[in-house]
Amino acid sequence: MSYFSGQVKRLTKIDLNDIVLLRDRVSEQPDLWEKWDALKPNRFGVFKGNTQHIVFKYPVDLDDHRLSMTFPIWQEWKSILQPLIDQAVAPYDYKNGAVARIMLARLHPGCAIGMHIDCAQSAELPHKIHIPLKTSEDVVMTFADGESHHLAMGGAYEVNNRIKHGVHNPTRHDRIHLIFDYFDQSTEP
Repeated sequence: MSYFSGQVKRLTKIDLNDIVLLRDRVSEQPDLWEKWDALKPNRFGVFKGNTQHIVFKYPVDLDDHRLSMTFPIWQEWKSILQPLIDQAVAPYDYKNGAVARIMLARLHPGCAIGMHIDCAQSAELPHKIHIPLKTSEDVVMTFADGESHHLAMGGAYEVNNRIKHGVHNPTRHDRIHLIFDYFDQSTEP
């Protein structure tokens, strides 16, 4: 049973200066996408050819979100990523919060991620948080019932990845999100 049964919930406002700092750093190093996407562990068919990822942290076992591996790139980017994560998770007020996976996800112009459900056991309990870094009003996330949501820059959003969802980027620009999973270790078995 996931924490959140809706589709998308805006959690909080995110400092635009922190978003721009991360977005600019990503823009300054375009070769990172090729390098780190080649090493990513999340090679699901729904992403093939349409997306690229820079993974900082990822579950060791897709059946358990509690144990993650941290990639070496995390140390280089932690000072820019952690303030965004901290802002996004503040509404939860967990005494013992933890992050199971952290990544940057780029959806290419004119591409889509087809309708899917994140089926891995490791995706069942954590809150799936998105912080848009680069987007357009035309980029929407659609759910099985046909309802659509635009995740605007300047906010952090919880997305229910346990119901069928997809996203379409009809623009001529990349859509880039910081995506991470967050959970309360105090309530874990």
